Amino acid sequence: MSFAAAIWKIIGNYAPGLLLISGIALGATVLAGFLPDYIGAVFIAVILGVIVANTVRLDPRKYDRGVRLGLNKFLKLAIILLGAGVSFQEMVGFGPQALVVIVVLITFVFASTAVLSRVMGLGLRQTLLIAVGISICGNTAIATTAPLVDARKDEVAMAVGIVTLFGVVAVVVYPFIGMLLAMPDLIFGLWAGTAINDTSQVVAAGFIYSEEAGTVATTVKLARNVMIVPVVVAVGYFYAARTRRSSSEKVRPGELFPTFVLGFVLLALFNSLGWIPGPVAELLVALSGALIVLALSGIGLGVRAAAFRKIGWRPFVVGFAVELLLALVALGLIWAVVGAG
Repeated sequence: MSFAAAIWKIIGNYAPGLLLISGIALGATVLAGFLPDYIGAVFIAVILGVIVANTVRLDPRKYDRGVRLGLNKFLKLAIILLGAGVSFQEMVGFGPQALVVIVVLITFVFASTAVLSRVMGLGLRQTLLIAVGISICGNTAIATTAPLVDARKDEVAMAVGIVTLFGVVAVVVYPFIGMLLAMPDLIFGLWAGTAINDTSQVVAAGFIYSEEAGTVATTVKLARNVMIVPVVVAVGYFYAARTRRSSSEKVRPGELFPTFVLGFVLLALFNSLGWIPGPVAELLVALSGALIVLALSGIGLGVRAAAFRKIGWRPFVVGFAVELLLALVALGLIWAVVGAG
């Protein structure tokens, strides 16, 4: 076989699947342009993928290679590029009180999710995906964690659904509650920034309330997003340790710091040191967002209606219960800390 023929064969193997997820991602991006930002192209891409998978008969031999390439390679590349938008100075610069609140709330989310998941009989992967999605930065944290915990496509889709649906509700309900309780702008901004999931949802809720609240909420959320680095590494280590077949099997360094996580951390470090020019960082983050939408289109394609029926309602009950607990605890903690300050 000639070199040209070999290249053409490779293209033929991967092109159909890549074109399929590209079409879904493009459709999701276009639809997102007509909808509020807090709904997001990622959620739409997953839903479109599920619809296609359950209404169109796709030949796995034709499409699977390209879809898997998107999930396995493009998603990890997206996570690496995402590091260009992380600045450690933002986390440190907001002050020790906010950092303490963020760390306490992240710990609370993981603990409450673990307890409720045990009560409701959820598996370890479902528990971890729900916890990272709620505690850090929604869909981005879920996408980053999924490869580390060997998450199934239906589990990822479930977690994305939970954080997106609650976030959409929060955009409407949080400002209403804030106005009802006559919250000061600072209190509401801190509350929205620490208790709502996705960055776009935080920005929407904050600026609906007031410009000052929106600024505070956005800044706090960016500081919270930086926590994705230690949390994802800790989750990866925890999952690897829990799934060892025997006590003699130990976690290898490569499992603790997979290549894509290491790449993310290094790019975040370079950005924090000012080694990445602002326009370049913005371009890399935008490319990362597009690749995440592309890859998660493939997640939807792997989900069948029967899988959702098998997952059932229990993960959604756990997710929404944790979201409500987080809202209450975050508000109480913020009021106590700011009042004490």
